[in-house]
Amino acid sequence: MQTTAIEVAPARLPNALGGLGLIFGLGIVSCFVVNLIVKAAPIGPWAGDQIAEMYWLDNVTWQLMALWWVLLSVVSGGFPFHRIEDPVTRGFVTLAVAWLVGWLSAKGIYWAGLDADWVFPIIGCIFFFIAFFSFAGENWIVAGMPPHRQFFILLVMIAFLTYVVTNSSIRWIPAWWFPFIEMGSASGVLAYLTRRMTQPGKALAQIGILFLVVICFLAISSGIGVWDTEAPGVGTFWTIGYFSDPRWLLWFMVACSVSYALLIQLRNWPFTLIPMPWGGILACLFCVIVTTIVTLFLASLVGSVFTDMNEALTYAYMGTHWSFVIALLFGFGNDRPYLWAGQKTSGSWEDVD
Repeated sequence: MQTTAIEVAPARLPNALGGLGLIFGLGIVSCFVVNLIVKAAPIGPWAGDQIAEMYWLDNVTWQLMALWWVLLSVVSGGFPFHRIEDPVTRGFVTLAVAWLVGWLSAKGIYWAGLDADWVFPIIGCIFFFIAFFSFAGENWIVAGMPPHRQFFILLVMIAFLTYVVTNSSIRWIPAWWFPFIEMGSASGVLAYLTRRMTQPGKALAQIGILFLVVICFLAISSGIGVWDTEAPGVGTFWTIGYFSDPRWLLWFMVACSVSYALLIQLRNWPFTLIPMPWGGILACLFCVIVTTIVTLFLASLVGSVFTDMNEALTYAYMGTHWSFVIALLFGFGNDRPYLWAGQKTSGSWEDVD
């Protein structure tokens, strides 16, 4: 049987543009629809003028909760839909159920008697722990288990640890690492830097790298006047301050939306032509530059296209959901393997010195 050679650093631009168009097209349409829904039927206990103030939080909570359930299914071998043979059908079923369960999860925060101050601590923790155990951690804690056991053990572990953290002085794992793990994972630079390490040491090393990157990022943000190191944050444990300009939050949300989408759909081209780690670092810097340009553009539309900054935030963040869904559920950007310059095995750096 003849095997097809794996390409080194392919461009595949038509496919890449199609994937990006799908992600951001769906992001715009779904954001418009979700905003209509949460304004008409708020998820939180908002009424009157509060709805216009808080609908953006309902939008973000719902789409992130839906994404989290998608990710839990993906890292658990597709459970509970793993027996659906057709991948497209399985993707649509997973997506539909995730949006339903995502709404129930978002609503459940308020049904439990909690207020809006609990939303980001909960979301920050559940995303951190699934990233730690399953993406950076490569599912080491449930390795070799059948899908249903992976799903339920991860769910129980993440729920337990989220409860512990959110009910302690730690309060949350600050979410500011999220766009950087997207960049580092999608580019492969985190895997390259921690190659040949064993788990859970590899996950701890990757989180350590991200921690240092975030500290540098916040120092730069403070230097340009959009982050206040003296401001109270979420809880008393993390004395790192808080953003002092809403455009900082807009930048963060745009970064979450574009980083994974760009690198996965572009297959990291043209940075795959440059050996690691420099090619991966340049890919990450590319995301930072694109994020900054898009943020400035969206900020300029506030008052003309967007009613206010809150509306801009909803559109800035919705791409986060679809960038993962389109790649992980429907295979866009992941359909054909490729090699980075100097890479021996597609998707792995374990056999590189």
